Amino acid sequence: MSKQIFLIGFMGVGKTYLGEKLAVKLNLDFHDIDREIEKKAKLSVNDIFKLKGEKTFRDIESKILLNWNISGIISTGGGIVELKENIEFLKTKQTIWLNPSWQIIRSRILNSYRPLVLDRSEEELFKLWEQREELYRECTEIEFTNSNLDELLELLSDM
Repeated sequence: MSKQIFLIGFMGVGKTYLGEKLAVKLNLDFHDIDREIEKKAKLSVNDIFKLKGEKTFRDIESKILLNWNISGIISTGGGIVELKENIEFLKTKQTIWLNPSWQIIRSRILNSYRPLVLDRSEEELFKLWEQREELYRECTEIEFTNSNLDELLELLSDM
């Protein structure tokens, strides 16, 4: 198996943005688990949440993650840590937790159309972020609080 780097973190932390740039710099493929879910379900993430519910989404997400065998940079969904088996899987992989400040995350997600944003208040989103922090921490020892690609590359070269 060649190189796999999983990116985890709350919605709006830059998993896709940094992941795509990182993949180019490291000459690796970029994969987004949300896109894989959409292909498998033949529905958008928002439609899966709306029509089938969060549990169905999490089940599809987990099946895809636990059977992942493709190399590259892999962007996971913000709630990937909701299931214990996903945490156990990620602990065995090279996983980076992208964790900028709440203010940065807030500015990126508040006016978005993400399914979990649409039906939660700002206070509920903040509580969800706080609850998930410990779960992200459990998956990895590598926390990246910046958005600077060069610093992320430097962090990876030290690994």
